Amino acid sequence: MRLGRGILLLAFVLSFVVNILRLSGPLFMILVYDRVLPARSQETLVALFAMVAAFLLAQGMIDYARRRILARFGAQFQERLEANLFADARHGDLFEAGRAKPVAGLEEVDGLRAFFHSSSLIAIYDFFWTPMFLVVIFVFDPLLGWVCIAGMAIILILVLIRMIFVGTRETDAATASRGIGEMKTMLAASRATLRSQEMARGFKDRWLAVRRQSRDKAIVLKDWTVWFDSFCDITVLLTRYSVLAVGAWLTLEGSLTVGAMVAATFLVSRVLVPVEKFLTELPNIAEARRYWAQLKRILAAKAAERADPYVEEGGNPRARLSLVNVSVRSALTGETILKSITCDIAPGQMVQITGMTGSGKTALAETIMGLSRKSSGTVLMNGQNLARMTDADTEQLFGYVPESPGFVMGTIAENIAHLDPNADPVRVAAAARKACLHAMISALPDGYQTQIDPVGSGLSRGQRAQLALARAVYRMPALLVMDEPDPMMMELIPKTMEKTFAQLMDKGGSILILARKPIAMMQVSASYQIEDGKLKPLKAKTLTAAKITVLTDKLPTERIAQDNNLTKLIRN
Repeated sequence: MRLGRGILLLAFVLSFVVNILRLSGPLFMILVYDRVLPARSQETLVALFAMVAAFLLAQGMIDYARRRILARFGAQFQERLEANLFADARHGDLFEAGRAKPVAGLEEVDGLRAFFHSSSLIAIYDFFWTPMFLVVIFVFDPLLGWVCIAGMAIILILVLIRMIFVGTRETDAATASRGIGEMKTMLAASRATLRSQEMARGFKDRWLAVRRQSRDKAIVLKDWTVWFDSFCDITVLLTRYSVLAVGAWLTLEGSLTVGAMVAATFLVSRVLVPVEKFLTELPNIAEARRYWAQLKRILAAKAAERADPYVEEGGNPRARLSLVNVSVRSALTGETILKSITCDIAPGQMVQITGMTGSGKTALAETIMGLSRKSSGTVLMNGQNLARMTDADTEQLFGYVPESPGFVMGTIAENIAHLDPNADPVRVAAAARKACLHAMISALPDGYQTQIDPVGSGLSRGQRAQLALARAVYRMPALLVMDEPDPMMMELIPKTMEKTFAQLMDKGGSILILARKPIAMMQVSASYQIEDGKLKPLKAKTLTAAKITVLTDKLPTERIAQDNNLTKLIRN
């Protein structure tokens, strides 16, 4: 606001000029009736008309300019604040569940931008200069001024009645209108499910029900508010006619000229219309004030977070990922599904956590990724509290392969490259090779430019898992989290997977695998099991001679040659 105060001041000055120029019309009427007609001077009439036409043209241009200026101020206000809000957003805030906007504060900024862009601010500026027109009417005759004030009082009473008795009609209408938007979202997101599961009839019935409710609520609101618009218009007309009648009576008395009578009748609109618009905009002004207060609280909270010095919150400082007494509640039942989980994953380690369906593996993965909020505890990444990190901080840290991968509407290359507009095609292809997917993509007619939908239609389950893995390893993350890896992918391309994991760990990366059953991979450093919400370490089983023979057969010859101690190699 401080950066844009010059723009707001300029708009305020232009509003003063616009309202001064609006006096040219009444002045023209006074001169025509009191000077031109008595003198019967055509030259004077032509000159006066040319002057008033020029004034009106200037008024229109300046009014147009101030509206454009305010619109651009609103756009700059939104752009600057949105950039700050995105920069200060913590990890996981960007797409937190239940939010209409990706970051807290964006809705308030958008509402304020709409306020600056709308007619509300113009109505405030014009209302500020209304007393100037009222003073002119009082100069003509005080009685005319009091008639205008009476009309303003009537409009104020009508506005108060509307605000008091409108009740929940506006809220109900807005809620019903949002229902239509939700149905459109359901259709866009679940089109294939609605069609394949024969849910079309149920969707149609629900659509019609929501549409009827939206229509009825809108009609109820319109029935209640339309009387306000009608009576306000009638009040303005009645006040104008009253001023005309009083002016005519004063003219007959000889205390007012005909030109002043006509000008006063014209000025009534300049007094009442801005007042009516301002009072009508009061709900929008109140909403803008609410947005302003909420935005101030959000910005103050973010400033406090930045000013708060980092406090070490425990955990192993040498661990890449450190979970310290992390507890998570179910979003559906509210019950605690993970209880005081404590675990460390060091650089270059692969850790697997097993558990039955519903034990909380996915909840743990989403908590680490910042997709779900923990109820207590701390998640540290490279010794830093994940809750204090922004998405820019975590961009290179995490790679995530969910159990049911989802994608964005776009090309295969865009999905692998995380929507990076400057993605390197060589790097994209390298990520696909690490997931053993390059050959399949290259065989497609459009290759990496093949368009896919959010559910990956046309791809098999295994191919969707491989594509999710390629996306996860594209940036060679510091921590790769795999939630319930696809069994077919792990069985069909084990050598490729082991090579990919080895490359990642050789560069200091860590891998966390969550699965129902243990995965037989030589690179696993530690195994845990989630049982009754608690994390329990699994003891390594003794290897028989036969199992050692099988395992050594699977090892690359180079690795056996590099380590003369076979027992140590198996143990590692």
